[in-house]
Amino acid sequence: MCKEPPLTTPEKLAAWMVTAPQLLLMLDYDGTLVPIAPSPDLAWPNQELLAVLKKLTLSPDRAVAVISGRKLAELHKLLPLTGLHLVGSHGAEIQEAGGKTYRLFENRKLEEDILTLERIARECVAGSSGFLVENKGISLALHYRLAEPELARGVLGSFIERAAPIMGKDRLELLPGKKVLEIRPREVNKGKAVQYLCRKHAGALPVYIGDDRTDEDAFMALGEGCGILISSQPRPSAATARLPSPREVYQMLLLLAP
Repeated sequence: MCKEPPLTTPEKLAAWMVTAPQLLLMLDYDGTLVPIAPSPDLAWPNQELLAVLKKLTLSPDRAVAVISGRKLAELHKLLPLTGLHLVGSHGAEIQEAGGKTYRLFENRKLEEDILTLERIARECVAGSSGFLVENKGISLALHYRLAEPELARGVLGSFIERAAPIMGKDRLELLPGKKVLEIRPREVNKGKAVQYLCRKHAGALPVYIGDDRTDEDAFMALGEGCGILISSQPRPSAATARLPSPREVYQMLLLLAP
């Protein structure tokens, strides 16, 4: 059973991490590196964050990865830095620090199903304000951050009912997040991306930082590493420590940068 990870400080975490000869630092994007925005297209990193990430990638004893539900191409625009591992679509696609790109998961039939689910989602939100439907190729996100709560409940209920026959029993799963409902293949999760990077950087201390339900798979995949939950309020998690917000994440990164 998951417990509530204790609140800590950027100073304590950085002081512990710098003792590791090699560090593999893996971070979620939305809600971790940058605050949650009213819509995904507004969540851009500032120049200070880009600068500290760049410094970290230049250190020979640091490997830095950003692992997100966003598409890889979108991450590349948001974080135009060399030396970063970028992992998109919940771990389905990865661009290594050297620039090589791999698809860790590919299934044309499921991509067709996502297109069908996108059509259903758009029909469910038609004429309603505050919703955003985002097709990520092998996953789908239905954002409702700007929608009225009662309206959102009705739209989500209708979508879930209509989506169930297409999702099947074992192929696709629903993941509720922060004012977002996501559908993704069961075979795809951030934990598998963490395992891939840990194998690539064997011997490094693995640390994963994230804020949402999809980050729990990553926390559980760490083994001997450390998971850090970003949350203003305590809640059960597979993480081992908690920071209140992306502001503290930035402060920790500053302390780690050479």
